[in-house]
Amino acid sequence: MVEVLIVLNMLIYLVGLASDVLGAGSFEEMTRWMQLSRGDFNVFSLVTYQFAHSPSDILHLVFNMLGLWIFGVALNDRLGHMSFLAFYLIGGAVAGGAHMMETAAPVIGASGSVCALIGGFIALFPRSKIRLLILFFIIGIFEIGSLWVVGFYVFIDFVGWVAPSDSSVAYIAHLAGYLYGFLLALVLLATKILRSDDFDVLFLLRQKKRRAEWKQVVSKTGSPAGALPVPPSDFEQTDEMAGLRARLRKCIREKDWSGAATAWNEYIEEVPDGTLPEEIQLELANRLFAAGQRSEAATAYEQFLLNYSTSSQVQEVELMLGMLYARDLHRPDDAQPLLEKALKQLKDEQQRILARTLLDELRGPETEPTS
Repeated sequence: MVEVLIVLNMLIYLVGLASDVLGAGSFEEMTRWMQLSRGDFNVFSLVTYQFAHSPSDILHLVFNMLGLWIFGVALNDRLGHMSFLAFYLIGGAVAGGAHMMETAAPVIGASGSVCALIGGFIALFPRSKIRLLILFFIIGIFEIGSLWVVGFYVFIDFVGWVAPSDSSVAYIAHLAGYLYGFLLALVLLATKILRSDDFDVLFLLRQKKRRAEWKQVVSKTGSPAGALPVPPSDFEQTDEMAGLRARLRKCIREKDWSGAATAWNEYIEEVPDGTLPEEIQLELANRLFAAGQRSEAATAYEQFLLNYSTSSQVQEVELMLGMLYARDLHRPDDAQPLLEKALKQLKDEQQRILARTLLDELRGPETEPTS
């Protein structure tokens, strides 16, 4: 979905340029039609303004698309394609609404939408690192904690808002985007609509609370250093798990299913209850199955059923896992209840036929009575 949004933004910009060159229309007029303005407000402008960029400043488009790529890919993996799209577009609408509340000046660009992604990214991946190319005195690529990078830009936007020096920048839209993205991600985690994992803000808060409780125990007992077991180094473990998960996602994005099988085994060994976002988890399982990685596909399907028991695709997953158990992994006792359960819920007749066929194979041929 990130690639689709980037291509769409670029196409709209190129159409505007082509219209000017060919005399078929005016880039400026197209931008005015797409912009968001309190004085000439249309509901659809809450969306269209997000795809309009300054005709005289291509860097406006370039930097927005760079931010969309940097922060959007991981968020898209975590949320799934359609949820990510809704998160992005609603974030842009919220940012645009905040801008209209403050000023009647029109606004264009994806900055508010990208800032919403940045806010969500920080809530879901607070300990991630961003690679920066620095061309000042020292030339090189450096990894910097995302909290530092985002914190710097939030500070710049806040200063620009309270003491504006450039009226062409919609600072309040940026700040509203950050806030919307961060708070919505927290709400999704807190309500368990989005499953919390070992990398988000809630996990870090739980670990902080755990460490505080451990320190209280030490202080109350008056135990000398070393008298009580040291709490596990959760943060060091998290770094390792984050690396494994990042490698797994990289293999999935690059369609390297052999590498994905290895990465999945390493990840699930380190995080026994680990899983990916629903759509990504199901794609991984299906692709591993198609690639002949039967054991890895089975564990991927198992984790899907464990973590997404209310999914509309549970019956299909039960069928696939039952088939793996029955034909490839020689686990008939596990296959039969799965297939019987799936058969009761499946609507597709071909899938029902497959389930019945597999059950007949498990039960074996009926024996004729002896005389």
